[in-house]
Order: sequence, then C-alpha cells, then structure tokens
Amino acid sequence: MKDRHAVDITHGQRSALILFDGHRTVRDVLDATGPLGVTTADIDALVSRGLLLPAEGGAAPAHVAPAVAAAPSRPVTTPALATPAAAADGLTDQERVRRYSIAYPLATALTAKLGFKSFRLNMAVEAAHGYEGLLELMPRIRSATSDARLLRPLEDALAGRG
Repeated sequence: MKDRHAVDITHGQRSALILFDGHRTVRDVLDATGPLGVTTADIDALVSRGLLLPAEGGAAPAHVAPAVAAAPSRPVTTPALATPAAAADGLTDQERVRRYSIAYPLATALTAKLGFKSFRLNMAVEAAHGYEGLLELMPRIRSATSDARLLRPLEDALAGRG
C-alpha cells in the first residue's frame, strides 16, 4: 500500500500487515503484535478486506478467518519455525518465539527513537524474520545506538534474560 490512508485500518492492523511476508505464520504475527493489542479479529478483518491473501500450498488453520478456511483454493501456509540455525544453537521453537515476542517491540521502539536517519533500520527491524532476523540486525542496531543502556533490554531479551 503506497498510501497509508488508502484503507481505513488501525495502527495495530497496519503493523500486522507489514509483518506478513509469506514466511511468518499467523501465530508469529500475533505474538509479535500482541503488545499492540492485535487479535485474531484484526487478522480476520485484513483478510476480509482482501489485504491479506492466504499463501498457496497449505491448509487453513482453525484460527484464521472463516472466509479463508472456507476457500480451499486459497490455503494459508504455516511454515515450521525450525531452521538449521535454531537447531544449532539449541533453542526450542517455543523459546525462539518467546524471545522474539519480547525483543521485537523493544527493537522497533529503539530504532524508532533514533529518528529519520535510522528509518531504513527501523523498516528492517519491522521486516525481520523472527528471532534469527533480529539477531542478524543487532550489529546494525548497535552501531546506530550510541547509548549502551538503551541496548541492554533488547540484548537481554534476545539472550533469554528478559
């Protein structure tokens, strides 16, 4: 959507819409946007407005909009969370999701406070693919943030100390 005001959606719905990239599951997006108050009803509203289309190749989960579940030609995929990198570091999928759900709002708030010069970094954080995506962005976040005290909560969340 080029125009932010082309469709009347809430801030939380817009944040959820941005996160859907064909790789994240509905649960991933709900976990990441939970602090903003996004619910399955918000996702259902995006689907019913045609702003989200189910990915091809999967079956619609029970928590997806009834319109999506009733349309077998437009299934919603739910890709597995496991990746080789996650298996190598010994974290369970549940732990990675927990850390991401804590770290994502911290990272977006931190990069948003950095001002316009870090707009691209903020967009990269919003588009990050889960826990691993945030880890990959940490060097850029560290170099953009001069105050280590601002980084501490984000680093703690990613390390599982939060």
